[in-house]
Amino acid sequence: MKAAFPVALRRISQAPWFSAALTGLAVILGMMILYIAQPLPIARLDLKIYDSLLPLRAAPEPSPVPVIIDLDEASLREYGQWPWPRYLVADLLKALNGYGVAAIGLDIMFAEPDRSSPERLRESLRRDRDAALNLGGLPPDLHDFDLLLADALRRTPAVLGFYGHFGGEAENPEMPPSINCIEQGVPDAIPLERSLQAAESAVPPLPVLRDKAPLGFINVAPDGDGLVRKAPLLIRAGAEGTIYPSLALRTLMLALGSKNLIVRSGPYGPESVRIGGRTVPSIPPIPPIPVDGQGAMHIPFIGPRGTYPYVSTADVLRGNAPPETLQGRIAFVGTSAPGLLDIRAMPFDPVYPGVEIHAAVLDAILTGNAVSVPPWTPAAQALGILVFGLAAALAFSLARPRIYLPVAAALVAVTIIFSRRLFSSGLFLSPLYVVITVALMGACLVFLRFWQEERQKLILRNAFSRYVSPEIVRRITKLRGNLFAGEERELSILFTDIRGFTSLSEKLSPQQVVNLLNRYFTPMTALVREHSGTMDKFIGDALMAFWNAPLDVPEHPARAVSVALAMQEKLLTLNGELQAEFGVELRIGAGIHTGPAYVGNMGSAELVNYTLIGDNVNLASRLEGLCPRYGVGVVVSGEARDGCAGAFAFQYLDTIRVKGKSQPVSVYAPMRPEAGAARREELLAWDEACCFYRSGDFAKAAAAFAGLCECFPQAGLYAAYRERAQTLLQNPPEHWDGIWTATSK
Repeated sequence: MKAAFPVALRRISQAPWFSAALTGLAVILGMMILYIAQPLPIARLDLKIYDSLLPLRAAPEPSPVPVIIDLDEASLREYGQWPWPRYLVADLLKALNGYGVAAIGLDIMFAEPDRSSPERLRESLRRDRDAALNLGGLPPDLHDFDLLLADALRRTPAVLGFYGHFGGEAENPEMPPSINCIEQGVPDAIPLERSLQAAESAVPPLPVLRDKAPLGFINVAPDGDGLVRKAPLLIRAGAEGTIYPSLALRTLMLALGSKNLIVRSGPYGPESVRIGGRTVPSIPPIPPIPVDGQGAMHIPFIGPRGTYPYVSTADVLRGNAPPETLQGRIAFVGTSAPGLLDIRAMPFDPVYPGVEIHAAVLDAILTGNAVSVPPWTPAAQALGILVFGLAAALAFSLARPRIYLPVAAALVAVTIIFSRRLFSSGLFLSPLYVVITVALMGACLVFLRFWQEERQKLILRNAFSRYVSPEIVRRITKLRGNLFAGEERELSILFTDIRGFTSLSEKLSPQQVVNLLNRYFTPMTALVREHSGTMDKFIGDALMAFWNAPLDVPEHPARAVSVALAMQEKLLTLNGELQAEFGVELRIGAGIHTGPAYVGNMGSAELVNYTLIGDNVNLASRLEGLCPRYGVGVVVSGEARDGCAGAFAFQYLDTIRVKGKSQPVSVYAPMRPEAGAARREELLAWDEACCFYRSGDFAKAAAAFAGLCECFPQAGLYAAYRERAQTLLQNPPEHWDGIWTATSK
């Protein structure tokens, strides 16, 4: 009996279903661990799934309550650059009050005194120039514009914005009293002082202003990919850890005449927020607002910028705003002007005015359209991984191969449909981890069954090995040798380099430099591979890649140019993350040349590398070095341009003899076709100026380049050519062929 048990155990362990069961349990356990770890790539993919579900919560029409008073470009043109004298802000508040708005939320910081006030000017002149400014003829109420604004705040239903810092040294400025926060919940609920985010420091309004109007914080909470999907409704700030509402919530409370918030908490922190107090005719009853364990609300954005009505500040100040757009509404004062830097990114729009986020929060609160991530989400995810993992394990272990895909599709479809229905009712339960579980379970079990079948085939092959010819192995080996053998091919070669990286790296530790380069190289390498390119090497902060080897790549010049432009575009998004993490922003240059080069395995007897060599490789590197000279991000040779076959628009840059080469090369700056169409008139004027330059008519060329500089002062290319033409005009060359000789790399 004792001898029979080990035999039975060995037979069970050798049974095919036993291996499948162990594999299935390992996949389920691994997915549980993966869900707990929340790795960054999967977390970001989860966010994208959330974005894809947002249209399910989109209301047919936005709430009629929020309106945005926009410090737009027209207002700045009429009343001057920001910041305005605060008597204008006071006038704006009075005008809005005259229009009958229910409340005003100021998405503006008033943390410093108004420097344009006559009293401030008098102090500055006395301090800096030892000069006296006589204010005798000026009415006393115009001596200090901050006092004018304070008086306007006292007379109007306005809320001031302040900013809370959640990192750095703790500074606890004196903060005024806030709302009355009433906690309700189960006996084991986490108190708010332990669950809400606490600001280590804050930037409140001036003392002369902060007791004239209630305060609401203006912070938002972008996710790891830089997109705003949620906003905190409550935080703690100040030395006493006082609870403050967000600007949108506090403005709504002011409109309702309420100073009470009722927060319902549970074992995981806050669960919902409810406004206590009366209602007003222009604002519908407010349902409880679902929040997460830190008091933040997921914002169900219903559209891109412009979803809510905008009224120009200039129209309000002039009295030209339609009364029906303001009467009884809640107005948020902010800016959509790009130069004032209050631009955010959200799922529907990468350039979204920050002030409209407050309107979106208010809209979600009023309509009860907020999305909730309930505290039981982890338990539900674990249950979904277990149930669907077991179902997939049974299906892939026992079913026939021809129904693998239908079974997997059915399981995934059930998960997605269930998740969509929950989201439509206001609950977000991501289907991602269940879908990954099904896919991973299928991959592992299919591989296991394949391996078991191959193992059986190997036993048969070993039994009949005398009848099996080794020719197939020799053919595969021969094919691989030819595939990577050295040969001369026409290639498109790309070099990129980070501008000023040496000075940037001096500000960072070695570990930070490595992390920074890894963050930069990862998406850039992905772009090369996505466009069928071959990564050659990393040379410090430089990157080298090529196309059309070892396999043929059709339209390889266009692919190389597309990657270079995509790198510049990707860097715009990446720089926001690098600035937040490392405090630096990167600028890169790229050079592309198409021509023959020798490519193959090169190196020593112990170490080889599949790379390329030739004069055209050096030329591509030289082209990259020309980017700062012409003030462009990408420089391509004429050969690369001709190979693109009209896929891009190009701006002629120069015909130049690069250092180390005697033959001149024409260089161009590529751009997307739509960008070329938008710049058509500019490029025509540039081509005409270049014709004067190449023909040796330097006087007309200098005048034409000067005209371009006036129209496009930011373009360094035109300024460089203006100076070059003026130099040639003063010192005409004896033999001019239109070719410029570079004296440096």
